Amino acid sequence: MPEIYPRLGAIAYWVMGVIGAVILFISVLLHELAHSFVALKYGLKVRQIVLFIFGGVSDIEEEESSKDFRKEFKIAVVGPLTSFVIAGILALPLLILNQVNVEDTIITITIAEGVLYYGTLVNLLIGGFNLIPAFPLDGGRILRSALLRWKKDYDQSTKIAAKVGIAISYGFMALGFVVVFTGSFISGMWLLLIGWFLNSGAQSYLAQQELSSILSGVRLGNIMNTKVISVKEDITIDRLIKDYFNVYAKDSFPVVNDFNYLLGMVTFKDAMSISDNRRDSVKVIDVMIPKTNLIIMNPNRTADDVLIQMTRKQMARVFVCDEEGRLIGLVSKTDIMNAASERKEYMKAVKKLAENK
Repeated sequence: MPEIYPRLGAIAYWVMGVIGAVILFISVLLHELAHSFVALKYGLKVRQIVLFIFGGVSDIEEEESSKDFRKEFKIAVVGPLTSFVIAGILALPLLILNQVNVEDTIITITIAEGVLYYGTLVNLLIGGFNLIPAFPLDGGRILRSALLRWKKDYDQSTKIAAKVGIAISYGFMALGFVVVFTGSFISGMWLLLIGWFLNSGAQSYLAQQELSSILSGVRLGNIMNTKVISVKEDITIDRLIKDYFNVYAKDSFPVVNDFNYLLGMVTFKDAMSISDNRRDSVKVIDVMIPKTNLIIMNPNRTADDVLIQMTRKQMARVFVCDEEGRLIGLVSKTDIMNAASERKEYMKAVKKLAENK
């Protein structure tokens, strides 16, 4: 601001900076809310909106929307369009103020011009930046929706879009190095940081998609551990520690009733939180995590869906129950990753065999 609007004084620049920061925050929030509103219109769940240094992200049920190219396109494109609309709304009073003849001493007019100019510019940048065809930006999703419409193959479209994003990220980093060594260190570092951000996002998305593709044919019933050690809800904490935690050295146990219906899970931490003089009177049902807070699935669910749920809820295991709610197995994240590794090796072997024929 001192370069564009000189000789205003420190207080004026602080006011412009604070208001500009608020406008930036609101602009990013409105950008993400636009994604969320369109997703909600399609009946999708919006879990949260996360804001960070490069903007924000709406946590939407992706699998339900991204496989329909029309839905994904509309959800993705509405964000940049919202930013451009905000830029236009802020640009209109800016143009009016530029036409007004005022004396240089009216600082408030100059401050208003500076804030409107910043708001217009930053929304144009938000909209333009998000149209770059690279995951996790909106442009990457728009590109995937176009590829999906063309190729009719979700996995292939995702891989192509992610690889395009990776190539673009390397372009940003290369440009950043050039800018750094030609004299503009700060601008170059920002370009390098943006390139790293795009590369990290695209690489992560590509790896996630490949893993999801591998696990899509794996059923929980085929990989679950059926030899589950469970505890009854009416045993005391003292007995739980002595007969279970000290014997089996596990960090938790599923809790069931006499008919093997899953009731919850008890952890070593929760058990040890009970004081020594109360452990012979407090029962497992009093300290267990109820089943409503656990991940419970039937044996026909696929491992890729399970892994998404485990990552989202930050849980290390899934309880597999039949239709009546009886516990029949347990699947850990290690089980899923082992299944993915084995399936990947199998697919490599099949591919190698096919190439040799």
